[in-house]
Amino acid sequence: MKYMGGKSKIAKEIVPIIQRHIEARGTGKYIEPFVGGANIIDKVECESRVGLDINRYLIALFNHIQSGGELPQTITREEYSKVRAARDQYPDWYVGCVGFLASYNGRFFDGGYSGTVKTKTDLVRDYYNEARNNLLQQSAHLQGVSFGCSDYRELEFENCVIYCDPPYSGTKQYNNTRFNSSEFWEIMRRWSENNTVLIREQTAPEDFECIWEKRVIRTQGCANTIRATEKLFKYSGKGGKSYEDQNACGIVQELSLIHISEPTRPY
Repeated sequence: MKYMGGKSKIAKEIVPIIQRHIEARGTGKYIEPFVGGANIIDKVECESRVGLDINRYLIALFNHIQSGGELPQTITREEYSKVRAARDQYPDWYVGCVGFLASYNGRFFDGGYSGTVKTKTDLVRDYYNEARNNLLQQSAHLQGVSFGCSDYRELEFENCVIYCDPPYSGTKQYNNTRFNSSEFWEIMRRWSENNTVLIREQTAPEDFECIWEKRVIRTQGCANTIRATEKLFKYSGKGGKSYEDQNACGIVQELSLIHISEPTRPY
């Protein structure tokens, strides 16, 4: 599903790493506490897959799709505005459908109504319909995933492989409050005692080592692009390794640029 800060463009790089850790740990339990658009969990193979998120509308939408529920063929600008102004008057799954699929770049009622647009090359694009079809195609790969709404701070796990894709440090919101990165990393340390925890971020404390990285180009809006480096971290408990040591050991993989057309993540 197209989602703010979506993972689909780098999934082919991250999923094999996750699979190797699932096999190495010998566990049948895979968890994503920040499931977002489910663009990683839909490709992971594991006996038990659990996707969690604090946005209840997102989880309701996934559960609706899993149970064979239908999605509206169109969402007008007027309908978008009505649902945005009175979310409690509609089913949660419907709010999720309108808020994510009809908002620009999947930015839940934050990016504005996407609608139908005529591009500079005279191509007419129905962005809602594209997002709808994308989710319907994805639904076959979501069967068997257990989706639930929860705050990651209230969770405890044992003998699982956990993939975390949190709001970036110091930049985004979580449940309408500033995301507490210090608290997040403390929880990652605790979870790592009895689980394998992989964290996608751009920076991390020194006791987390970078096991993968890739340079990307992010598009923000119509014309603004920035270069960034996506990284995957794992707790080492030893202050981490310098990037020079990581490169010598083959831990960090400097790969070619990849273009990601989603905005940075406004949770």
